[in-house]
Amino acid sequence: MLIANQKQKENIAEYVLYMFQVEMIIRSFNFEIEEIFNNYIWQMTSIPEAREDVKVWYQTIIEEMKSNGLEEKGHIGRVHETMDEMTFLHNTLLTSLEDTDYQETHTEAGPFIQELRDKSGSAGLSDIEVCLTGLFGKLTLKIQKKEISEETELAFEAFTRLLAKLSIRYKDFKSGNLKFQINN
Repeated sequence: MLIANQKQKENIAEYVLYMFQVEMIIRSFNFEIEEIFNNYIWQMTSIPEAREDVKVWYQTIIEEMKSNGLEEKGHIGRVHETMDEMTFLHNTLLTSLEDTDYQETHTEAGPFIQELRDKSGSAGLSDIEVCLTGLFGKLTLKIQKKEISEETELAFEAFTRLLAKLSIRYKDFKSGNLKFQINN
């Protein structure tokens, strides 16, 4: 099973972050599938059939990115659709459903979300996309071995808690196990 498929079933936030990483890898190898295969996929698995499956999957992502003009930035349709679903559920949990635990977690993350939104000039992004982008930024900083301030780490922890709870509710929603209790 491809890692993306497994993550999509188990933890939707991890899936989106993984897809952000896949897009970054594709860009860093200039959309060259053979370079990705030889320098990345080959190291990822030792099973020849799995390597070929992953290569075909990467080629599909490359084609989708190219056909949508995403050579420099942006995300493929399936990533946007997933973030839209997550945002819809997030908004529903905040407004229509009686989920005080989730609402409290969002309240705690709110100031950090707004601060990142202001600093990054991403006024048009949903709270969920801001959190996901922030956490991907953290992964990038760690790869570059850059220091993360204590204040920034607090923000990342708040984003992680919010996305973890949302991912649990998303999985419950997709499996039909989310209890809808409409606020009066």
